[in-house]
Amino acid sequence: MKISKGSDYGLHALAYLIAKRDQQPINVKSLSETLNVSVTYLSKILTQLVKASVIKSASGAKGGYYLVNNWEDITVYDIITAIDGHQSTLEDSFDHGPECKIQAILTSAEDEMTQALKNKTLKDLM
Repeated sequence: MKISKGSDYGLHALAYLIAKRDQQPINVKSLSETLNVSVTYLSKILTQLVKASVIKSASGAKGGYYLVNNWEDITVYDIITAIDGHQSTLEDSFDHGPECKIQAILTSAEDEMTQALKNKTLKDLM
């Protein structure tokens, strides 16, 4: 699993939306200023989160981004894979098969990290 700057920014944007969840939708310009991230880059990340049904967007003068109703159940793993896809960070350069001890250790470590991220939800960002 690869965790990029985009996932980091996405998680921080979500933490901000969670903190402001009782307010009107937050526009991307305001959010980018708060996070000190370019509007263009943040817009791409937020679009990916909308496509993954993590957040919703509203257009118009009072438009912006806001949380979906079941946001508390969405996992950190869901966010990372919505932005980065399913990529491995712990890769063995050789494919020796299941008898390779190095590959077994790296696979086990990645499985543990994946499970840990699946056990944390957006509610944990509160």
